[in-house]
Amino acid sequence: MKKICLVCSAGISAKTIVEKINNVLAQDNKEWKFEAITVNNLNTNDYDIVLLTPQVEYLKNKIIGMLPENKDIKVEVLPSDLYVKNDAKAIIDFTTNI
Repeated sequence: MKKICLVCSAGISAKTIVEKINNVLAQDNKEWKFEAITVNNLNTNDYDIVLLTPQVEYLKNKIIGMLPENKDIKVEVLPSDLYVKNDAKAIIDFTTNI
């Protein structure tokens, strides 16, 4: 199972998006799991992909520096238009191409 986290400053809006995403994933029988977390709760060992919301984009290099060297963990910033629209399907499509 692929594990993806959506990192947000407070986690409130990210939780809403993640619920939508996981519902779409369940309907599509895709073996992925999205979680919404705050930057302070990020454990980089737990995920295959770390997606940053636009408001925490400035932390990308810091998070890359936290990654274990022996794991191939991708870190990307979610485009603001996908985040604002809460478009679960488009976010899944974006993540597929990472």
